[in-house]
Amino acid sequence: MKIAFYDTKPYDKLWMTTLSSEYKYEIKYFEHKLNADTAKSAAGYDVVCVFVNDTVNKEVIETLYNSGIKLIALRCAGYNNVDFKAAYNKINVVRVPSYSPAATAEHAAALLLSLNRKIHRAYVRTRDNNFSIDGLMGFDLNGKTAGVIGTGKIGRIFIDICKGFGMKVIAYDPYPAKDSEIDYVELNDLFTQADIISLHCPLTPDT
Repeated sequence: MKIAFYDTKPYDKLWMTTLSSEYKYEIKYFEHKLNADTAKSAAGYDVVCVFVNDTVNKEVIETLYNSGIKLIALRCAGYNNVDFKAAYNKINVVRVPSYSPAATAEHAAALLLSLNRKIHRAYVRTRDNNFSIDGLMGFDLNGKTAGVIGTGKIGRIFIDICKGFGMKVIAYDPYPAKDSEIDYVELNDLFTQADIISLHCPLTPDT
């Protein structure tokens, strides 16, 4: 199997080259992104492997299909950059079913703490021997209300983390998790009640 691998980063090569040797795949690494101008470079391959910033719209899919591509493999969980209607009955599309939901939720919590406590600004100051605390005051998360939009695997873990901080949590999801203890509210109520809002939903025209 011959794979055209787009938007390649050094860490991609490190892992994929090892796997290609094990599974006997032939991979051609392209540093440029897949788009309407570069799609012709997939000619002669069986599969294209793409990432979040590659463009897989109708025009690209037509070019890939006419070039004999049989599979579009996303090395990401999100798929908002793929026109599935254009690919239907022409090219199969697969994606990463999930990254570690816990790691993603924990990273969101780390970003929350960094923004609230101005950790990034404090780091730069102390690195330059400036120990002023002006403008670095955050606020206690304990007792505040977190609004979580999207209660899939990642959103539910983030809710548990927020509760661990002693926060009240409200949530919105058009498809509420059944048999959960999540306090669902309407979206406008979430906007008015929450001190912090965290998004855990895919990018779609609706979101």
